[in-house]
Amino acid sequence: MNSFLDKMRSWIPAHAPEWVFKASMAVWEAYKNLTMPEQKKSFGNKNPDKTFFVIRLYPPAAGFLADYNYVLGYMKYAYDNGWIPVVDMQNYQTLYNEDHPIHGTTNVWEYFFEQPLDPATGKRYTLEEVYQSKNVILSNGSDQRCNFTGDKDPEVLKWQHEMAMRAPFNQEQKTYIEKLSATAQIPQGVKLIGAPIRGSDLGKRFYGHAIQATTDEMLALLEERLQTWKEPGEEISIFVNSEEQRAIDCVKAKFPQAYCTDSVRFVKGESDGVMRVADLYQKLSKYENIQQYLTNIWLLSRCDSLIGSMNNGYYTAIIWNGGKFSHLETIDKGRYK
Repeated sequence: MNSFLDKMRSWIPAHAPEWVFKASMAVWEAYKNLTMPEQKKSFGNKNPDKTFFVIRLYPPAAGFLADYNYVLGYMKYAYDNGWIPVVDMQNYQTLYNEDHPIHGTTNVWEYFFEQPLDPATGKRYTLEEVYQSKNVILSNGSDQRCNFTGDKDPEVLKWQHEMAMRAPFNQEQKTYIEKLSATAQIPQGVKLIGAPIRGSDLGKRFYGHAIQATTDEMLALLEERLQTWKEPGEEISIFVNSEEQRAIDCVKAKFPQAYCTDSVRFVKGESDGVMRVADLYQKLSKYENIQQYLTNIWLLSRCDSLIGSMNNGYYTAIIWNGGKFSHLETIDKGRYK
């Protein structure tokens, strides 16, 4: 039953009429609420003065940064209730679990991030300790607590950025970021316009997803913004990120001084049938794939300005930037119906 529902969850948004999609999503949410409700547990006698909130997403969850944004919402929910959040992507697996430990852990969250901070003590708790503790609440795994209004609502962006800062990259991911960032060879003092481009528009098969700007549309917009966003005496260029090598090549051909990392990307035809930007499994391991993906999104968040269509990568860059962009332009072409 579970496997069948997982397959239908991917097939329906791409092929079914709108009313079928909405009805199926209502059934799917009800099913998840029945099979994975929020519940209180006691696993032992440790930490009797604390209440832990285990964040679990209904397996196999979603794309990685969709999962990430859900986690931020669950973290806020936990902190608002005085609980200590801990992320479990080990016992509740995602699409990104490897079949062997990474950095000694099988918890996908800990491949890349620290566990959320207990602000009262400055401590981060392990799953092992939490599952020996007296007061534990398991999340329901079905509430989509992510919020995509932070590009317009400063209060939403404020709490999302704060949640992200409470669960930073781990040391292994920080080291990887330094290594891959160096391949872009960005000179000091150059202000960058971040330009994420979904070259193949992988979201086009999903009802309700934002319609993505095409490469040609982005080229025209970038040409304009290089003029209108440039201050007198400033050196300004572009940092481009895309899962498609063709999009990178088009930007570099039009703007020779544009920068990008030395990342593994799809070449022509390879992304056909791929459902998520992060799915480069035949070229990289799941772990290496997400390492690279997170690094490019982090570099977008460090740019002086950002322009792009709404998707999880674009929005995560906004969260990590924390409202510091000199210019932020979300291209709104509507949503797929």
